[in-house]
Amino acid sequence: MQVNNAVGQRVSSQLGELELLRLLGKGKSAYSYLAQGPEQQYVVKLMHAEPCPYYDFGDNNKVELEQAAYARLKASGIAIPQLLDANPEQAYLVKEFLEGDLVTDLVIRDALPQTCVQQVCQMAKRIKALGLNIDYYPDNFILNKGRLYYLDYETNPYEEQWDLAHWGLYYWANSAGMKAYKTTGDASAIHQPVDSAKPITEPFLATVNQWLADYA
Repeated sequence: MQVNNAVGQRVSSQLGELELLRLLGKGKSAYSYLAQGPEQQYVVKLMHAEPCPYYDFGDNNKVELEQAAYARLKASGIAIPQLLDANPEQAYLVKEFLEGDLVTDLVIRDALPQTCVQQVCQMAKRIKALGLNIDYYPDNFILNKGRLYYLDYETNPYEEQWDLAHWGLYYWANSAGMKAYKTTGDASAIHQPVDSAKPITEPFLATVNQWLADYA
């Protein structure tokens, strides 16, 4: 199966046969698809082997990494979708599908509720207390019935430069940049330098500092 072009394909899982309906997004480790099962819809993550210039998985099995990260996140108490099936040999996992507003879309529409910022700051406190970071990029969060969920399972050892205050919140504050990046693919709208994973910070310092003062 071509994981980057798998719409219409089927995955045989413990939940039954799942038909991949549409691409939801691509991350450092996988392509995520909305899938239809016998009774309901799910998210299927198909792992890819594409290189990432700023992240290295080493020789680890990506499904096993996600399973371990899921266990850490469950123990932290933050809101995440349920892991329903995982197949390290066939390089996929199946997660609960959550309806709601993707935080990136809220950022682009300049309609980000303060409750989202408050909740992600609360998440960051819990995760940091465990010596971890999560991926705070707004594509990884959804607002479902007023509750913020972390959609990804990625965790990393805590480093200040990649935490919410010094990294993630600058994407949440950059409405025009996120819109430009999603429309044109021009990373210079959100990254500085453009080939890095570092956000543009200077225009958003006041906003981010105010959020941190209010909620961190």
